[in-house]
Amino acid sequence: MLKKLQRFCFSQQSCWYLVHRDQAAPSLSLEGLEPLPELDRRSSSNFYFQAQTSTLFKLVRDKYSPKEDFWRWLGRDIISKRLTGSYDAYKEFTSRRILERLGQNTVAVRCYGVALNFLNPLGSLYAMERLDNCVTGNIHFEGLDEAHRSAFIDTLSAQVIELAKAGYYHRDLHLDNLLVDQQQRLIWIDTHIKALPSSAKKRGALLDNMLTNSRINSEAYRTQLRARLAPYF
Repeated sequence: MLKKLQRFCFSQQSCWYLVHRDQAAPSLSLEGLEPLPELDRRSSSNFYFQAQTSTLFKLVRDKYSPKEDFWRWLGRDIISKRLTGSYDAYKEFTSRRILERLGQNTVAVRCYGVALNFLNPLGSLYAMERLDNCVTGNIHFEGLDEAHRSAFIDTLSAQVIELAKAGYYHRDLHLDNLLVDQQQRLIWIDTHIKALPSSAKKRGALLDNMLTNSRINSEAYRTQLRARLAPYF
């Protein structure tokens, strides 16, 4: 990854970021960055798309405002994230590398970086390839018959188990955080993972939270997923 200063223009506002860029990625410019409000509404991030490079930009907004909650903004958004280098895009990039080492599919990263201006509320930048001919895991799952739904749960749980054996878990495991391509492969698009806690009680609570937030509406399939994952949590 090459490190450089780069200027981007989001919603007609020019912003400087210190970015780490993949040498093989296409050169990203200021031109043609289109907002994607339909994605913004479903997350705590702002999304933009650049058609000429087929790049999706994900910018994580600060949790707190310096005007409304100065000390929490300074402590959490500036000191704990930007100044220590633990901003969201960096965590997502390092998580992606762990998944790749396990042989799991992820989306190619163009660059990731952090805003230089502390008053820029879009502090974290993550740019990735936009994949065509894929659907979200939720849409794919809802279109399957019962036999194929059961097989999908087995495939999903096998990858989560593989990650757990390596000592990690998905921080936000649900069907909209992965894509399914035309070859029926799972592709992780939100790659935030964390180390599994040593406490059995905490691991059990994590599993409960995963199932609650999985966006799998059927109790039967959530039960199937629990049965597969429980020995590893």
